[in-house]
Amino acid sequence: MRFFIQHQKSKAPQGFFALILLGMLITGCEFLMRDSEAPRRPSEDHFIPPTSPGIVFTNLENAFSYRDHETYGRCFSDSTLSGYPYRFQPAVVKAVVFPAFWDMNSEKRYFQELLAACPRDSLLLLNISNDDFPESGDGDSIVYQINYQILAQHNRQGVDNEFQGRSYIKLVRDNRNYWVIYFWQDIPVSSDASWSDLKAYF
Repeated sequence: MRFFIQHQKSKAPQGFFALILLGMLITGCEFLMRDSEAPRRPSEDHFIPPTSPGIVFTNLENAFSYRDHETYGRCFSDSTLSGYPYRFQPAVVKAVVFPAFWDMNSEKRYFQELLAACPRDSLLLLNISNDDFPESGDGDSIVYQINYQILAQHNRQGVDNEFQGRSYIKLVRDNRNYWVIYFWQDIPVSSDASWSDLKAYF
């Protein structure tokens, strides 16, 4: 009996160390699995639910600052949710031909192309200001006139890096109670490239 008790005592530390080793293995596996998880979607971090019209313009600025194409796309009207298809009326562009047809998918596509052309360490900024903000509106729609400046340090040769102008923008409230852009008229204010040029380039 004495031998049995001593034998059991001598095995206890081995079992204890085995438990520690098992715990370390489990922790290590959890750490590796955590590292392999997909990163959070940018839109979950930077998209602000646009329950007031001005938030739409904040989301546009955030889309540039955080290079977030999902936030950008969600600023525009989906006719299945708002009843209004999105339409863009460009300014006369400087050096390229603007596409004959431009819808919400065109907006998403150009912005993804722009992001792909801007290296990670480059500047990509949008600043929106206003003098008539808002201009008019009723319960479920509103009209804004904004001024904008864009700096895009892309890697395309022979393409402007700075864009500025004015835009006449109509927003509507969709069935989620979110404000979205359904009409956008771009207006140049100088000989500088406008947002229409940026869209046409990319």
